[in-house]
Amino acid sequence: MKQRGFTLLEVLIAVALFSLLGLACYRLLERVMHSDQRIAAHEVQLRQLQRALGLFERDLTQAIAYPLSDDPSRRQALIGQADNLRLVRGGWSNPLQQRRSEVQEVSHTWRDGEWLRQYRSPPERELETPPLHSQRLLDGIRLIRLRYLDSQGEGHDNWPAGSSPLSLPQALELELDAPGYPAIRRVILLPGYEGDGDA
Repeated sequence: MKQRGFTLLEVLIAVALFSLLGLACYRLLERVMHSDQRIAAHEVQLRQLQRALGLFERDLTQAIAYPLSDDPSRRQALIGQADNLRLVRGGWSNPLQQRRSEVQEVSHTWRDGEWLRQYRSPPERELETPPLHSQRLLDGIRLIRLRYLDSQGEGHDNWPAGSSPLSLPQALELELDAPGYPAIRRVILLPGYEGDGDA
């Protein structure tokens, strides 16, 4: 009985088919890996954005009518401009029972693609200046709008907008472009203290 083997043409066709199949599998694996990397990067961007917005919202919702230490008039609890704001917030947890204030002076600044948060305890005496701590919340952002809404819902580019001492806006509107998340808009309600004047 004569045993017949594969011809050269059949071997070449089989090799070509296996090569095409291997190339298709490699391209599919490459796409899956790129998709996985994009999803992971997107997840990191989302976590960073949520953290930054969470800190910002917590600072605003715990704002109190307490004068800023570097304001000589002692009448301003929040000073805001188009790309930064400073305020005093309460509710600073003290789990180690350290000797420090329960309030913080906090500032948020958006400049040169960075979102920077700085905080410190207010000085208890004129000569005592507590250290200033800095946190970079986000990189690669573009601030579109920062507005301060009064009790009538009217928007202002700067705060204070009235003459009431220690006044806080009713709400704050923030709009920005973040990496992977363009045109984010948040309206955050504050405690809304308007002072003793025309509230």
